[in-house]
This record gives sequence, C-alpha cells and structure tokens, in this order.
Amino acid sequence: MPDEHPGFDYWSVNDAAHPFPVGEINLQFSDESCASVTAEVTLPQAQPTKKTVAERYIGIQRCAQLWIALECTTNAAGATACEAVMRGRHLFANPDHGETGPGPLLELRVAGADLQRSHRSELLAPHGPHCDMLVLFWSLSQGKVLCDLSVFHWGQTVEEFLEARDKAAREADRLPKPLEPRLILPVEPAPTPTPAPAGPGGDGA
Repeated sequence: MPDEHPGFDYWSVNDAAHPFPVGEINLQFSDESCASVTAEVTLPQAQPTKKTVAERYIGIQRCAQLWIALECTTNAAGATACEAVMRGRHLFANPDHGETGPGPLLELRVAGADLQRSHRSELLAPHGPHCDMLVLFWSLSQGKVLCDLSVFHWGQTVEEFLEARDKAAREADRLPKPLEPRLILPVEPAPTPTPAPAGPGGDGA
C-alpha cells in the first residue's frame, strides 16, 4: 500500500462512531492488460481526527493494483472537506516489448466539490516503450459517489495513443449522420358523404 498520505491518520474500518466512508471494492474485469473496479464512497460529515484518510486496495496477480481513498480534513469552522485520491499501477511486464518491470504508480485527485457532479478523468504515463492509463468515472446517486476506476496498458507510446484517438474522433465526425426519425401518422379514411334524399323522380334530383 502506498504511504503517500503525509500528515493523515488512517481511518479505522471498525470505528462505530465514524462509519468507514469507502465501500468494498468490486472487481469488474481483469486480464494482463487491464483491470476495472467499482466502489461507493460516502462523503462524511465528521471524521475520527482532524486529518484522516480512508483507503481500500485491491491487487490482481500479473495484472494491476488499484487504490481508492478519501483524504478528509476538518477546518477551523468544524466542517469536513474531502478529496478523493485514486491510484493504479499496471503490473504485467512483457519482455518481448522491452518492459523490464511494472508500470508507474498513477494518481488522480478529485476535489470534494467536483465529486458532487458526474465526470470523467484520466492520466497517461510511459511504461517501457508503451503507456499505461488510469481512468476514473464517477457520479453522485442518493448521497453516494459511485466510482469506476480502471487501469489500462496500451501497445503505443503516449503520443501515438493520443494521435490515434484524435484520428478516430475526426473520422467519426465525418461519418454520415443518421436520419432524423419521422413521425408517421395513420391515414384516417375520408368520411362517406351522406346521400341526398331522393327526389320525386327517385333519382335524387
């Protein structure tokens, strides 16, 4: 577990007076090139100490490590402010690709105010001749921040990956747009005219 939380006490999972704000980590998928997890985070109103970090971690053999943490600070007015700290590392090193070890530890930080809205954040960094990417999606639902954290290894440099993604986006913009759906209304039959009453000669004249 990384110890890059200087000045913070670690939040006890068993503190009955202060429920642990980071829910269990759920593994969504994993292989040698990527892994994805989810967790629910509750922004606390109070914390055990003035500076406390709540963190959960998962490691997948020959794949990745992922950390989901919440650093909380109580200000002079007694209010608790939090910042999400998301970390990930791709573990698998492919010697055929010139990779001699795990990738770098990647970190994304999201301020508490930004956790109140749905968003996406990413970070890219070199891993040997290729690159790793940490991606975070989050949204707020019923007072809980739903986090989806993933780490990917791409067989390209950072520059090649960004160029390929930009090219794909440009080509997608040039594709013909789908036709707007048209509302088709049923055709109502015309009403049958009422025949004129027959005249004295019986022919309606």
